Amino acid sequence: MESKNVSKKEYRKPSVVSIAGLDPSGCAGLLLDVRVIGSLGFHPCGVVSAITFQNTCKGYGYEKVSPETVEEQLKSILEDKLIAGVKIGLLNSTEVAEVIVELLEEYGMDKKVILWDPVYASTTNLKFQETAEFAEIAEIMSAIVSFLTPNAEEAELLSGVEVNDLKSAEKAAKKISQKLECAVVITGGKLRGIDVVYDGKAFAIQAEYSPVEIRGTGCVYSSALTCYLAKGESLEDAARHSRLYLLESVKRAKLTGKCLPCSEVAKL
Repeated sequence: MESKNVSKKEYRKPSVVSIAGLDPSGCAGLLLDVRVIGSLGFHPCGVVSAITFQNTCKGYGYEKVSPETVEEQLKSILEDKLIAGVKIGLLNSTEVAEVIVELLEEYGMDKKVILWDPVYASTTNLKFQETAEFAEIAEIMSAIVSFLTPNAEEAELLSGVEVNDLKSAEKAAKKISQKLECAVVITGGKLRGIDVVYDGKAFAIQAEYSPVEIRGTGCVYSSALTCYLAKGESLEDAARHSRLYLLESVKRAKLTGKCLPCSEVAKL
């Protein structure tokens, strides 16, 4: 029988890339993202966009990673892996944001799922940029991002709308979506378990809510949403599945340090 030559490319397992800050406690950021991505069937890849100094009790500070270092990390992944989606987290400089946008466009990633989970401050009270720079980074990212997952506080900064209930969250989501030309999902404890999704029309997803502060919930949700979207699900289905994943993650949360419990990878 004649053997068939098959390219190695056909055997590549699809990857999802996380571009995020490194939290040495493992309770948020890149270390948590890659665990979620792996649990949902993709090969996880990671790019460090900032190095933070924090644990379950306190944030001590952070160090920016140079645009050149981010570029070299990301380029090495894009020229090798079969990328199904990209989840972007902490970006604390406009220069890094510009490098990421340019590279993703250069490698044709604008045709893939690209989600940005904007991070203004951590639950350990680390503030990563000033309000004006946060808005400037958002404008840069709008060139490549199709999905945005701010919490209520970040949605307020991006929209100028005070978010305190379902109606105001829908207004903020619509304003951000029109401004940045992407679908928006507003999440977070301030809405008490309600996710507000806007992709041209607004709808809400209600779920169980934990009044206890747990580290890493935003990272879990946004990473799961990236993966479900990369599997080809509609935004509505992906958002519902991500909320269920987050709920299971919260139920499995563990006290690994002296203070806040940490989200765990869900098993659905």
